[in-house]
Amino acid sequence: MSLDLEARILRLEDIEEIRRLRMQYHNFTNDGQWDRFTELFTEDALIDFGYISKAKGTEQIRELYLRIPRNLDLVKQFIHNHMVDVDGDRASGVSYLDARYAAGGDSVMVAAKFIEQYRRTPDGWKISEMLLEMYFSVPITQGWAGEQLNYVKPFT
Repeated sequence: MSLDLEARILRLEDIEEIRRLRMQYHNFTNDGQWDRFTELFTEDALIDFGYISKAKGTEQIRELYLRIPRNLDLVKQFIHNHMVDVDGDRASGVSYLDARYAAGGDSVMVAAKFIEQYRRTPDGWKISEMLLEMYFSVPITQGWAGEQLNYVKPFT
């Protein structure tokens, strides 16, 4: 195998591992495995969900995910169009979120974009930064045609 071909295969393997990391995130979410999220992040990772919540480092990330079931009665997320660019031991990615939540008796539809940075570690690829750009989070009864586009409350 030529070095060029070998490098291309290694790059594809890296992309697939990162995509599996992103899919595992949503498996943990949909299965309610809130105590396992720190497995997916570097120890110094940053999460910025905008007005909803922010966390930096393992302990804050653990606390953030343990707060989710206290704030949302149901959480189901679906990921689309995960694009990944690899540059050595670092990578970046963008994916789109389609989610259904239940909160305070309302069924809520969510559309958003994840913007992420990844880092290769001795344990494989991990998320080092996760930003959420919310497009809307609205009760299904209202839809997204109204003036208010975000109903999901900050996590307490």
